[in-house]
Amino acid sequence: MVGRNEPCPCGSGKKYKKCCERVVTIRHAEGLREGRDRDLSKKLLVDLNQWFHPYWKMEKHSKWGHRFKELLHLPLQEPVPQSFSFSFYYWLLLDAPCVQNKRPVELWASTVRRTPEKERVLTSYLDSKLTCYEMIDIREESMLFRSLLDGVEYEVIRGAEVPRERIVFTRLIRLGNRYELFGPYTSFVHEMRGEILVQLEKFNHLDQEQQKYATREREQGWQVLGWSMKRAQELEKAEKLAPASTPEMVDGIRETLFWPNVEYMSEQPGLPIKIMQQLEQFYVSQVNPLQKRTQQFYSKSLEILFDYLSKRFGQSFQWSMLNEEAFIHFFSIWYLDSGKATPMASKIFLNTLKNLFQWLYNQGISNIYLHFKKVYSILIHKLPTTIEARTWLAEHAIDTGETDHTGTMIQNMFMLAISGTGPVLLIGERWVPVQLRAFPAIWSDERFWVRGTIQMSENHCIFTHIENVFPMTLMEEELPNAHVLGQK
Repeated sequence: MVGRNEPCPCGSGKKYKKCCERVVTIRHAEGLREGRDRDLSKKLLVDLNQWFHPYWKMEKHSKWGHRFKELLHLPLQEPVPQSFSFSFYYWLLLDAPCVQNKRPVELWASTVRRTPEKERVLTSYLDSKLTCYEMIDIREESMLFRSLLDGVEYEVIRGAEVPRERIVFTRLIRLGNRYELFGPYTSFVHEMRGEILVQLEKFNHLDQEQQKYATREREQGWQVLGWSMKRAQELEKAEKLAPASTPEMVDGIRETLFWPNVEYMSEQPGLPIKIMQQLEQFYVSQVNPLQKRTQQFYSKSLEILFDYLSKRFGQSFQWSMLNEEAFIHFFSIWYLDSGKATPMASKIFLNTLKNLFQWLYNQGISNIYLHFKKVYSILIHKLPTTIEARTWLAEHAIDTGETDHTGTMIQNMFMLAISGTGPVLLIGERWVPVQLRAFPAIWSDERFWVRGTIQMSENHCIFTHIENVFPMTLMEEELPNAHVLGQK
């Protein structure tokens, strides 16, 4: 046991009495406060539920059920599904102005006899709202959540259950200096993070007229949750249809994405003075105030953008020329062909240009941000993943020892996918097994374009050369047209 006047074992050099003993005392006090808040929260929640019960009976089949189903994209002609009854209850209780045009929790709180201890818990109840968090760490007794809306981190008490996935829609209440999950939660795979960020931003930038209503603010989290549920269903359908589309569709996408080089070599390179002035204005007002390292990231991104626009459009360029098709070609083809991109560099590249296009939108210069964010939500995951896959394929895909000089050599742009029997390439109108030993399982749901040369044998093929790898990008409107891979 350490003496109170001996050096503290933490290594601070202070006496134990003045160092860790004080820390232990503070932690003990925090634990007591957290325990009191938890006990009080349980009692208040019981009281709130009892108070609300008569209203709950009346509201179960009212107009509020219709609004809840609208928010979550549930079938309007059917009752609220049993699996959502818990969520519906908490939405009515804490968010919907369904009792005398006020939230039930607000009316109930006005009936509670206030004390300083109760005030703290009541405030937490009143302020809590459903939003989205990223679970960035799981510890023995707690979890670390980060809000996707504002980046604030929260230490959340770990309960009996831990969300299965890293992106979590929930509400938090404060107990002492930590937080606790309050009510139901829903989690999504981390790959949806980029798309959900775009939706959070969309619903967070409501016009001034909408922001006058507190109801709108409280519905934002539910709206994004509803969108995320719908999107997850679409992705699940796409995965069942994966790994690829019909040859006709593939040919159409190939023609759209891989323009001949002559088409983007402008006779008048450079950009119009007006465009250059706008880029300069963005740099001066938005980039100059940032740290030097961040300025370098922006400078590199703007250089790449200038190079592309200059060669593709030249002096005739206008922002309106950029649409989803152009953005997909720029980020997923030209960018990968033009430099040694890394997964992290690609994320920085997307995010820095996102800020530029958003600035153009906010300044009323161009609405291309509306086109860009659709592409961003897809490529923020696919682009880094493709770069990782490109590195792996460069190191493991080419096996010269397997080369059969009697086979047929084919040079083209191939679609690489994973079928039930392993990696396959779309060659003409049929899928052919391709020899890729130990292809990482984490990419089993991905599809890639591979530009290179293969050697065809009787019942399989091998890569003899790989020039580059690109993401297979389908916009939302293209997903319903996808078809299943033909079975062997």
